[in-house]
Amino acid sequence: MKVLVIGHLTGKDIGPHLQAEGRRVAELRAEGLIRDVFLKADRSGPILLLNDTTADKAREQLASLPFVEHDLVNFEFIELNDNPPA
Repeated sequence: MKVLVIGHLTGKDIGPHLQAEGRRVAELRAEGLIRDVFLKADRSGPILLLNDTTADKAREQLASLPFVEHDLVNFEFIELNDNPPA
């Protein structure tokens, strides 16, 4: 199953954690969890497309992101059907 993750920045200063966030995102991409990363056009948060997970599991997997650890982002998790009806 794929999971669409919509992030909402909390308004706190993300600057001190940007590099650590980028490193952790790169690690999760290399592990195959994160398929795509986007930034909303209004820059209010990230959009992630995750591979082979569920919403509950994704919450646990993304808990290691510095932005999550420092309460800089809140995520909405939407499970996607990999096999839509024909």
